[in-house]
Amino acid sequence: MSATAISADLIRKALIDAGYGRCFVLQAQIDALLAEYAPLCKQVQQQTLLENSEELVYPIAEKRPAEVTFQLSEDKMSATATVTAAYGGAPLAANALVKAAQEAGIVFGFQKEQIIQLIQTSSQAEPGAQLQAEIAIGRLAKDGLDSRFDPLIPDMVVRRKRPQVDSIHKVDLRDFGSVPSVVAGDPLMRRLPPTLGEAGYTVTGEKTPAEPGKIIEWQLGSGVALSSNDPNLLLAKQEGLPRSIEHGATVDDVFNTSQVDLGSGHIIFKGSVVITGNVAAGMKVLAGGNVYIKGVVEGELIEAGGDVVIDGSIIGHQVSEGDQHFTTVVKAKGDIHCALAQYSELHCQGALFASKYLMHCKVEAKTVLAGSEDKINGKIVGGHYLLANGLSCGQLGSPSNSPVMIQLNRLITPLLEQQRLLREQLVLSRHELEECKAQIEQLRKASAGKGDPQLQMFELDFQQQRELVKALITEVKALEEQRQQILQTLEIKVTQQLFSAVEVQFGPQSVRTRREHSPSRIKISEGRPLIEPL
Repeated sequence: MSATAISADLIRKALIDAGYGRCFVLQAQIDALLAEYAPLCKQVQQQTLLENSEELVYPIAEKRPAEVTFQLSEDKMSATATVTAAYGGAPLAANALVKAAQEAGIVFGFQKEQIIQLIQTSSQAEPGAQLQAEIAIGRLAKDGLDSRFDPLIPDMVVRRKRPQVDSIHKVDLRDFGSVPSVVAGDPLMRRLPPTLGEAGYTVTGEKTPAEPGKIIEWQLGSGVALSSNDPNLLLAKQEGLPRSIEHGATVDDVFNTSQVDLGSGHIIFKGSVVITGNVAAGMKVLAGGNVYIKGVVEGELIEAGGDVVIDGSIIGHQVSEGDQHFTTVVKAKGDIHCALAQYSELHCQGALFASKYLMHCKVEAKTVLAGSEDKINGKIVGGHYLLANGLSCGQLGSPSNSPVMIQLNRLITPLLEQQRLLREQLVLSRHELEECKAQIEQLRKASAGKGDPQLQMFELDFQQQRELVKALITEVKALEEQRQQILQTLEIKVTQQLFSAVEVQFGPQSVRTRREHSPSRIKISEGRPLIEPL
């Protein structure tokens, strides 16, 4: 026993000086020691107790190894480890963590890098510090794929405009190859069997079964038949032009002609049409299949149930000055291909490809590409475009500032209209809900019992209206999420020059160029349309 007073801070400092600073301090023991030491120390000071006459022994610190606990997500698809850093004791090893996890029932999806990083960080952390990391991730089940339909003739889907290269590697820019045709017995399409999918596993090793794919039945068009030896192989039954349809194919009859003019009259044919020359002004070509035209189109209407491929140009004129109606209209349920088009209306459900330029056209399409897939160098001057996805070209606009209007609203506008109708219905439903609530309160004030038929009717109506309001709100939110997802995919890409007087609309938002830009893209960024360098 000593006459010198001691404190908790003095004891802690002594621990550090002795090399035990990282140990776990037993504060209760220190408090008990100080409580017993203080009166004895006072007695020594008053000389009523001899110095060194008594020795007090208390454990005041101890080494503790690192500890780990685990938490599972509600669906057991992930596991998080929480490591408490060691108090002077042994740090946690990676193998020990994995073994402890296995003892806790975590047996699948260990994340090696995450575990190593957690171990390294915890070994250098302050004593008692708690660190967390996701150390195991389950595997989601992958549902099987339904039957897929693989075209055996690539050009049956779309005839890409690629110049042909001969044996000496010489390119003929006017020759895009022959129109694809088949004879009876030629294979057209193969149906690939559905797959079983891949089972998933939770981190606890529980298996989650996958949904197997379904067999999709053939949709057989005209001129085709299934192979007698293989129900998954589709064959041509007649000579003609093959065309892919959903879950199948068809072989169109072919109408060949050199010209469409006053001598031939309008062409109206249920199959495909091949025109080796031009389509004169005022003439019409209507085909149930594809339309192939080698020459120039000045006709009034070209309409196809498939693609329209024009090796030459589309030359139209304004009906009247400043009018958006033109003398030439081309419509396709598939894609439209041409070298160039001017003062024409072009409508397709697929994409519009113009290898050279589009000038003052009115276009409705999924996407527009001016140039080629390998080299985007085509020009777009003036015009009005209603598109679903986007547009790519080399030059957009012109030095003369001809206005270009691009509306990327083909998918957005229907969603906005659906939202408007749903919000109107939501206002009415909320009004009816408030009226119903008021009726219920009025009946309850009139001391109507719970068994009152009128009160029960209003309460049932209230519940139904409330469920309807919830469903409408959910649907509006789902449409808004869908709209936002679409907005993020929309893009205008200009690889050479972007001139002024180009306006691009993204739903109700728009951006307009006021000067010339170098290669640029126009897209939604941070919630608004912006022009960014490419």
